[in-house]
Amino acid sequence: MFTVSVTLLIAQSVAGNRCARFGKGMNLSNWLEATWQTNYPTPNGYTKSDLLKMKEAGITSIRLPICFAAITDTVAPYTVDVSHALFERIDTVINWCEELDMMLIIDNHHEWDIYNDNWRSKIDRFAHLWSVVAQRYNYLDVEQFSFELLNEPGFGIALDSLNIVFNNAIDTIRKYAPYHSLIVSPNFASSGQAFANLLPLSDTNLIYTWHTYDPYQFTHQGFSWAQPSMPVGTPFPSSFDAMLYNAWKQVISWQNTYNRPVFLGEFGAGTFGDDVSRCNWIEVNGAKIDSFNMPWFYWDWRWDFSMFNSHVVSKDSVIPCFKHALHLYGDTLTSAKVIECDAWGITIYPNPANRNAVCQIKTGTKEELKAEVLDVAGRKLGELTIVSHGYLPLADYAEGIYFIRISNEKNP
Repeated sequence: MFTVSVTLLIAQSVAGNRCARFGKGMNLSNWLEATWQTNYPTPNGYTKSDLLKMKEAGITSIRLPICFAAITDTVAPYTVDVSHALFERIDTVINWCEELDMMLIIDNHHEWDIYNDNWRSKIDRFAHLWSVVAQRYNYLDVEQFSFELLNEPGFGIALDSLNIVFNNAIDTIRKYAPYHSLIVSPNFASSGQAFANLLPLSDTNLIYTWHTYDPYQFTHQGFSWAQPSMPVGTPFPSSFDAMLYNAWKQVISWQNTYNRPVFLGEFGAGTFGDDVSRCNWIEVNGAKIDSFNMPWFYWDWRWDFSMFNSHVVSKDSVIPCFKHALHLYGDTLTSAKVIECDAWGITIYPNPANRNAVCQIKTGTKEELKAEVLDVAGRKLGELTIVSHGYLPLADYAEGIYFIRISNEKNP
């Protein structure tokens, strides 16, 4: 595989500048959204020490998932329990971020269940919750704190209906917090594919976000809580991978078309995947993050998607491929590099490359091999035959990410 570096020209809007400053982020997951836990919200899910360790790793921003629905009455006037311990926990995280100079997203997470058949009955409750949150936190520094309207809007609501719900909430928030950036995402659980039908909302101080756990068969294998459950044993790459590449392509196309700021709000590969496949997956996503200079928030720090050996958080125990792909603990090397393949002793370089370059493919065998150039959707754009050495001029290819598939007659 070779990649061509692309720097996206995002308008230097207020929202665009704030989005860019997210940089490297972490979700404080399995805490204030985890209503299934005993003694919710547990007081010791995370500590200031955890954030100090994140900052040591290079994390600059925090996304705080919160189940506000759990403390909002379901009947009018939709009273929000502002005395609930949940707000004490939120205020504590705010203080940590202020002290450590880390950006913070206050994320309205799950349990809203807003669908096509009920959104009209949910819209006032949703907006009222945001009126309470906006009034309580409108004092926060607009350059450091943002509000995310709804995590992963459902598969069962059309974009037109979702936009009505969002616009109503935005109008309410703007009465109390006119200058904070707000974060929105499309339906289908904030998937990249859903950007195909997304039109930007009218508010100009919005940041858009998306999530990728594609392919789900790989990232969620082995988890008892996953719906649907996935058996252990799926590698990466595999036959399920097209959605991952299509999602990235769709998001970047949307970003280029509408010139709006976008960041990756959740992604992760579960710990039941084999070590090599997890590294393959994070390296693919890391290369794309580098190519498109996209801010990101990983899910999660030390639990089901941990990037540390044996879930022990330290510089010494971070999995090397995660450290490299996400540029943690001072790693500054680009995730796009010379690609080596042990099967035939193949090296492909330069990587990344520009359109004036010639991509060289060397092999450690005299066997005749076929090299096919594929785009991110898996479409074949060209091919050449290699015997020890091959040259691929790049002048005819547009800027983007491409894959080179090597095969022979025995391994087509």
